[in-house]
Amino acid sequence: MSGPPPPDRPTERLQPTPPPPPIYEERVVTPAVDSNAVLLRIEDSIGSLRTGLMIVGVIAVAALGVAIYALMQDDDGGGGGSRNGLASDSRVSRLDDRIDRISRQVQDLRSGAGADTGGDAVEDRVAALERTVETLADRPSTDPQQAIDQLSGRIDDLAQDVEALQAQPTP
Repeated sequence: MSGPPPPDRPTERLQPTPPPPPIYEERVVTPAVDSNAVLLRIEDSIGSLRTGLMIVGVIAVAALGVAIYALMQDDDGGGGGSRNGLASDSRVSRLDDRIDRISRQVQDLRSGAGADTGGDAVEDRVAALERTVETLADRPSTDPQQAIDQLSGRIDDLAQDVEALQAQPTP
């Protein structure tokens, strides 16, 4: 008969030992970056930039068109006449003719009536008028029409003086 089995039998399976108690460690895991998502974001940004550049380009072309139109309208208007309430070309040429005529009259009086006391007065007025014209030319005029009217009045006064001097008998 047989006796009791030995306490540790060499062919017997070992009982598994229980695992050690779990140790909790906090692991920080970076989420995996999907390369497709990054490419989609970049594609979307580039698409937005393209749209913005197209809008800016359309606005720039429109502004260029308006500027060219304004320049063309400015060149075509009025047949060469003055604009914006300034004196017309015909009025300026008439004033220029009057100034030339009076200048010739003054030169004739200067050459023929040097000893006249009236001639000296005319020369003084002419010199004063020349100084006034020079100061007015140096100063920027805010209203050309007003300057033309003032010069026209002075020219009328000078013309009357010249005619008065011509009407006087020479001694």
